[in-house]
Amino acid sequence: MQYNYANIALCLLLITKGGYMEHIEAIVGLLLSLSITSERLVEIIKSRILWLNNANSDPEMEGKRKAILQSLAMVCGIVTAFIASPVLSQITGLNGAAATFAMGFLAGGGSGFWNAILSYILQVKELKKLEIIDKHGE
Repeated sequence: MQYNYANIALCLLLITKGGYMEHIEAIVGLLLSLSITSERLVEIIKSRILWLNNANSDPEMEGKRKAILQSLAMVCGIVTAFIASPVLSQITGLNGAAATFAMGFLAGGGSGFWNAILSYILQVKELKKLEIIDKHGE
């Protein structure tokens, strides 16, 4: 199953207190911190389990290794988000296990998630520019 991280992030941003534009930088910064922290945790675990740390020449085993690593990244993201849950609730206005799980899931998304977030932020900035140009043009 493939997830559209941009849609997940957009939904999360839309349900934050006071709208998403005011808090987008704080939330992206928080997600970046969670993502980096969970990635470091994955690297620590990989360094202790050698067969996870080394690519496999067998395509089937390599696929399984990558799936395990992605699952491990999600679990590490959720654990990291759980540890940071007091800060998460303060910045996002979301409380509870669902919010912690959502932020952890996003933090464990890896580069696909960050490419989607970057694309989304650039689109929002472009729309803001067009909105400003449109207001001054009237």
